[in-house]
Amino acid sequence: MSPPLCRSGRRPAAASLFTGTLTALCLLSSAQAQTAPGQPAPAPRSFPLLQTETNSNGTPIVYPKGAPQITARITEIPPGARTGVHTHQIPLFVYILGGRLTIRGEAGESIVYKEGDAYMERTDWHEGINEGSEPVRLLAVYPGEVGTPLSVKRGN
Repeated sequence: MSPPLCRSGRRPAAASLFTGTLTALCLLSSAQAQTAPGQPAPAPRSFPLLQTETNSNGTPIVYPKGAPQITARITEIPPGARTGVHTHQIPLFVYILGGRLTIRGEAGESIVYKEGDAYMERTDWHEGINEGSEPVRLLAVYPGEVGTPLSVKRGN
């Protein structure tokens, strides 16, 4: 039997943020529900998004040394919006849920990330820009430490 979230069109707000995960669970549940009696259920599958020792600009990832604190959040960047030049004092995993995001470094170099891309954000000064016509939605996970800001804007 499928979980209630798979059958109804309504999802709790938090579940809608993780549509891909929910869809995968629904597909797995659906496949299990269709397994013939006496047949083994399909095995769960895992799809790696990222495995790296460096940030997106090639610098080594450095973990904080204080009391650990994990923060996960969804960020939406409207078309034409900019994050402003900033840096991160803690590592930051990013998964693009929708749209296209340009990350531009101080030297002018840029990388464009699209829906489905996963990367470790750079920790030097940079800016995120939505140069597209649709909003950018991203999941950001910060394995940081208590009391450390998630980002620091230039001039602060």
